[in-house]
Amino acid sequence: MRNRRLVALLGCMALVPLAALAADAPPGKPDHRGEHWAALDTNGDGAVSKDEAAAGAPRMAEHFAEIDTSGDGLITKDEMQAARGKHHQEMQARGEERFKGADKNGDGVIDLAEAQQGMPRAAEHFKALDTDGNGNLTREELKAGMHAHRGEGQWGGQQKPVAPE
Repeated sequence: MRNRRLVALLGCMALVPLAALAADAPPGKPDHRGEHWAALDTNGDGAVSKDEAAAGAPRMAEHFAEIDTSGDGLITKDEMQAARGKHHQEMQARGEERFKGADKNGDGVIDLAEAQQGMPRAAEHFKALDTDGNGNLTREELKAGMHAHRGEGQWGGQQKPVAPE
């Protein structure tokens, strides 16, 4: 189960809805979600309105109706946590599907050729991600690379690529 969660993170490296608000803090990093919530909740009522979301969290505003399951025009912390859980499960499923799709020979690891075909962003950083140098990426290596990417803006020690503007 843990491996699936980690693979899902790598499989969803592109920006996804709610990512900024929904992501857990990387290991060893403080979790500032409470601070972010307080900053969004400008009137201090304990919930975030659509206007508050639009002003401070555009992605949350884009998905407001999905998150506001009660339909009362406010997102509570419980609704946000439920949305975060749902989002996490969806990421896990997509990541596992992507890993299995890339692992063409079904051996449970991704070699460079498989990465180039099915996980091109991982292929770009293959040498850095392949920490044991055996020519294959395991779920654990992908996990470590994703944690490095999320936590320090690095890819296995290499500077994160910058998208052209």
